[in-house]
Amino acid sequence: CTLSTRSEMFVLEDGHPNALAPGKRPRTTLVSYLIREAGVPTMTIGCPGGDDQAQADLQLVLNLLVFGMNPQQAVEAPRFSTQTLVNSFYPRVYLPGQLNVEAGIPEAVRAELRALGHAVSEIGACGIGAVVTRRDPDTGVLSAGADPRRPTYALAW
Repeated sequence: CTLSTRSEMFVLEDGHPNALAPGKRPRTTLVSYLIREAGVPTMTIGCPGGDDQAQADLQLVLNLLVFGMNPQQAVEAPRFSTQTLVNSFYPRVYLPGQLNVEAGIPEAVRAELRALGHAVSEIGACGIGAVVTRRDPDTGVLSAGADPRRPTYALAW
């Protein structure tokens, strides 16, 4: 039997919902997206980053579908992440109300977040290494975005 690095996400505490048990899978942060428009696959999104991964992916989806960004704009836009949930990885840090923001989040927005009760801290990068590909459903033209936060490449064919 081989255990992956995600096995460290198990909790060695009897009765815990994520307790190690035979045949059980650990809580995991692994996600990727295939977005369909009118039933046709048009976009793929993937991003490493532990507990920040799903948060960064959601921001990418919103950047593309709600804010109308192209793939490169979507991956370059500044991100944020909450630390309000218990971290999946040892030592399972728990920082209620903590909100990490990248440098590109304007100070006025940070001030509003603080006024709402968030403990706002600037971090270097959040959800690093995202890649997005998109096929225009009308023209079939492919476009892609590669995250400048670390060495990434976006390929489409």
